[in-house]
Amino acid sequence: MELGYAPSNERNAHGIFIALVFSKSKIGKRLIKIHPPGIYSNETEFKMQFYAATGYSDFIHEKLRQDADAVRATCERQCEKCAGKYVCVYPDGRKGFRCAIHSLVKLSPLGARNTNEIKELMKTQDEFWIEQSRIK
Repeated sequence: MELGYAPSNERNAHGIFIALVFSKSKIGKRLIKIHPPGIYSNETEFKMQFYAATGYSDFIHEKLRQDADAVRATCERQCEKCAGKYVCVYPDGRKGFRCAIHSLVKLSPLGARNTNEIKELMKTQDEFWIEQSRIK
């Protein structure tokens, strides 16, 4: 699947490589960020934006909840400031909304069973951003 995202190296203030970022200059958006082992954890971290998707598997939903809880970024309401938002439902039935303006959600570790869904989420997000860029 070719969406036109180019890889680039992200470096910290000291010039040390910390991530591989896939972005599309035409629309000015980052879709994926991959941190190698040893940067933030002992495993490769795969992070992605997918807030344009209206539904996803239990696996993705759980990763969204874990990510929102880890960064304490879940609010109980939707705000008008959000350029996009993730919606997650907790086991007790309450809904949480996570702002998606600058956030990439950690989805790792991934397995082969997640490949097709990840591709669909990437395609959906890309189509959303392209449509948004046409409106502006």
